[in-house]
Amino acid sequence: MSGAGWNVVRCGACSTCHGHRGIGRVCPHCGQKLESDAEIVISVSTASELRIEVALANTPEELRDNLRARLKSNQKLIQQDEPISFHGLAQVLIDATDQKGVLTVQSLQPALDRNGDSLDAQDLIDMAESQGMLVRLRADYWQLLE
Repeated sequence: MSGAGWNVVRCGACSTCHGHRGIGRVCPHCGQKLESDAEIVISVSTASELRIEVALANTPEELRDNLRARLKSNQKLIQQDEPISFHGLAQVLIDATDQKGVLTVQSLQPALDRNGDSLDAQDLIDMAESQGMLVRLRADYWQLLE
């Protein structure tokens, strides 16, 4: 059965569900070819519904009700104390580098101020350096690694 919009499709090889318009050709998780009669768990009309249904289909049954309530209310599933996300961190660092990809505390602080982040530039550099995003060239100079 295939509905209009989006389908949550279960792979026969790995039993993992994913979203697709139709059935698709290969499982994005295990890479196996999908059969033309692959199981369609549910059909939904919007991408936001698809997000919820794929997550639920890949969740153990005893946890689904709690997860459904959180996803529908768009509540954070994991509490995050950090004021900036990993993706946001990378963008701030990119914005603060010069043409050669070099970063300084003096170039980073204005980028943080533009974003309204209350992080200290040196603290952010230390965090990025420990995560392998930056390499120290010399005192007060770092190279952004992509």
